[in-house]
Amino acid sequence: MTMPIPPRFRLPFGAQTTMAAAGVLALVLLFSLVAGRIGGAWLPGAGGLLALSAITAIVLALVRLPRVSRIAQVFLAGAFLATLTVAVFLPKALPAMQAALMQGTAFSAFLTALGLIRAPVRRSQLIARAAEGLFAHSARARVFAVSLGAQGISVLFNIGTIGMMSDIARNHDAARKAAGKRGIDTGAMTLAALRGTLLMTVWSPIGLGFAIVTSAIPTLDPVRFFGLAFGIVAVLSLAAALLDAAATAVPQGPRPHDPAPAGAGRALALVLAAIAGLIALTLAAHRLLDVSFLIAACLVLPLLAALWPRLEPGLRGAGPDGALTRLSAASEGMATESTIFLAAAVIGAAVAAAAQAAGIDALIAGGRLPALAVILACLVVIPAVGAVMIPHTIVMIMAASLFGAGPVGADHPYALGLALLFAWALAIAASPISAMSIITGRELGVTPQRVTFALNLRFTLGLMAAAALVVGLVYSFD
Repeated sequence: MTMPIPPRFRLPFGAQTTMAAAGVLALVLLFSLVAGRIGGAWLPGAGGLLALSAITAIVLALVRLPRVSRIAQVFLAGAFLATLTVAVFLPKALPAMQAALMQGTAFSAFLTALGLIRAPVRRSQLIARAAEGLFAHSARARVFAVSLGAQGISVLFNIGTIGMMSDIARNHDAARKAAGKRGIDTGAMTLAALRGTLLMTVWSPIGLGFAIVTSAIPTLDPVRFFGLAFGIVAVLSLAAALLDAAATAVPQGPRPHDPAPAGAGRALALVLAAIAGLIALTLAAHRLLDVSFLIAACLVLPLLAALWPRLEPGLRGAGPDGALTRLSAASEGMATESTIFLAAAVIGAAVAAAAQAAGIDALIAGGRLPALAVILACLVVIPAVGAVMIPHTIVMIMAASLFGAGPVGADHPYALGLALLFAWALAIAASPISAMSIITGRELGVTPQRVTFALNLRFTLGLMAAAALVVGLVYSFD
């Protein structure tokens, strides 16, 4: 039996109708895009399904326009202006603009699918129990465990990992002090969670950075690239966590640690198994169905969202009732991000077309603009843009569109891909307006600017130096 909704939680009728329409459009978007891509070689009318998905993405963006952020509205207007400009001055680039629209459509669908899995994950006591178990260590081991554990948990929980870890740290600190024990460094725990979450964005195959890179570089094998990125980040993560742990002050005398809560080990094992299963299914769908990682994720993420309550029976019956209602909520929850990425793909393609018309590909192919210089410039410029509070998403997509399908991406796909992914993570770390910086600042009681330019600056600069060395090494073998 469905419980009645208290009056204060009821949406106005017009808003309910709009959300329902958004849910139907999101369903059409996901189905038509996935079916069109999977059946591209054998399904009659697959091209029509893809056209339907693009039209639906545009209509969905327009329907949600009054409720998205100001920057998303500006991006969408910029996309229409960029398309008109290309149609008038560079009509030969219109096929590239059409391809960019399809890429933006895939981003929009992917973000809706991502919103579906975030709903059960946010309510998950299993993930909270697994995270709490990471604190059952001595001071240095705790920093190490939280940094690495946050990276795994954030694959599913994303930026929510930072706030959750900070809350757990404060609870442990208060409980220890109430028992007459030495407290824990809650600030160090929050920063460790931030750094783990940042490093996750480099390798997670269901992350936005990974989606941008793998869809923009045709010569990149996503499976090999995932293995390479994961391996490199694993080494860097261990080094960073060890350095953070070594810098942690060790209290004198006995160093007892809090016991792990009951079932924490099993909860952590289940969460890691779910993450491994998600990645394995995405890789399998990519290989077996011959579709991009984005499309594979659009297929796998809703499946995991439907299966999660079976992994955690306590979630059954929680949250919005009905598949369409959940899809509406996921669509609304990711409305701003979906609009920005749809528009950014189109704007990026327009900028790339203008740069190519100006002869940038010829400069690179002729050796007057060395490929390594271009790759390292991406590693520096994208975070620099974030640092001056310009949304780095558009610059990231521009760089991927401009260089991914050109001589740099053709000759050095793995070096370029790694540089872009590290640049994505570094831009999040360097930007005072990124969600991670804002959340971390709120948890620490400081401004986001202090997080980016003081508390986390050494980590950001160290990661950039390490990334430059790694990219240069990969470039020499690529």
